[in-house]
Amino acid sequence: LEVQHPAAKILVELADLQDQEVGDGTTSVVILAAELLKRANDLVRAKIHPTSIIAGYRLAMREAVKFIEELMAIKTDKLGAGTLLAAAKTSMGSKVVGAEGDFFGKMVVEAIQAVQTTDQAGKVRYPVRA
Repeated sequence: LEVQHPAAKILVELADLQDQEVGDGTTSVVILAAELLKRANDLVRAKIHPTSIIAGYRLAMREAVKFIEELMAIKTDKLGAGTLLAAAKTSMGSKVVGAEGDFFGKMVVEAIQAVQTTDQAGKVRYPVRA
């Protein structure tokens, strides 16, 4: 897809990156990024320097990650097998898996549990990359 507008170019690149890294969620990424660009444009029009806007976005990102890690994340060892299976099936929901979701979901959960290790500090690790 060839796009000339700089902001549109960024959105296309973000969608491509999201598709390469995760394989899903391109629409969500584009909608979120477009809204951030729109708000940034409003701030620039209000005479706020772009570096201040970027610094604000970076601070907001760090705070959001901190909030999620501290208050929303749940350790996988605290989840039951049913929850893990549901999460696996959901993550594969828009893929080709379709009607075989239970089979492949169970396979994914068993595979990830099979490679689970614990480091010297007692932290559970899963040596898997997306």
